[in-house]
Amino acid sequence: MLEDLKTQFNVLKALTIHNLQGQMSSYKYGFAWMLLEPVIYIVGFRLMRQFFGNLAPPSGMTPLMFYILGVLPLYLTFAGIRGFSVGASQSALLAFPRVTPVDLTLAAALTSFCIYFVLFWIVVLPVSLYEHVWPPENILKVMLGLIAAWMLGVAFSFSISGAFRVFPPVKQFVSYLSFGLRVASGMFFCITMVPILVWPYLSWNPLLHVTELMRDGWFESYVSPIASPTLVMEWIMGLLLLGLSIERFMRRVPYL
Repeated sequence: MLEDLKTQFNVLKALTIHNLQGQMSSYKYGFAWMLLEPVIYIVGFRLMRQFFGNLAPPSGMTPLMFYILGVLPLYLTFAGIRGFSVGASQSALLAFPRVTPVDLTLAAALTSFCIYFVLFWIVVLPVSLYEHVWPPENILKVMLGLIAAWMLGVAFSFSISGAFRVFPPVKQFVSYLSFGLRVASGMFFCITMVPILVWPYLSWNPLLHVTELMRDGWFESYVSPIASPTLVMEWIMGLLLLGLSIERFMRRVPYL
């Protein structure tokens, strides 16, 4: 049993390294764009603050770190979600006896986690030092928020990979969903900036809880009134259970 787990872990590690090397060799500006895209959002929100006073973060939160803690965790989630097409495609790597669609999906997700986790700290360290908000009030909460954001993306990718295999236009639905999540998940606001009447509706979104936990963990002056690690874990476990059940059922379905 332990030998099998060790072997599968080595397979997953090899696939992740293969993905990282493939990105470095195939996409000349791939890593540069991964850095540039979230930075564009952060700078854009920062400039909008100059014109719209209601976009100013609550007292005690510095503006650049406020937006960074909203943007980068969501990009980690979206990177995990994009792995749904990997496990649903008939890759040549599946010819190897130890490689399964689950391995391919997890390897793609781990690749994105490595990239965005490093990117997060590359951006956060100089900005937080510049704005005099280093170190974070609770670094453990920040780290758990990043991991939770990634796990939500991975769990969701498993839950839709089966549908993508039999109905490829699902990819378009995912792009619409990603746009909605960008608007409603705290990328440019925190819960105390919106009317209290809408809190019960927004609090169904686990990604909003993640961004709230990130800001709560970083800024000593901010205590989120809704952030719930328990709700985030319930979403992760529920989506993983659903996704892995669908993946097991889809093994009987031939690739299109």
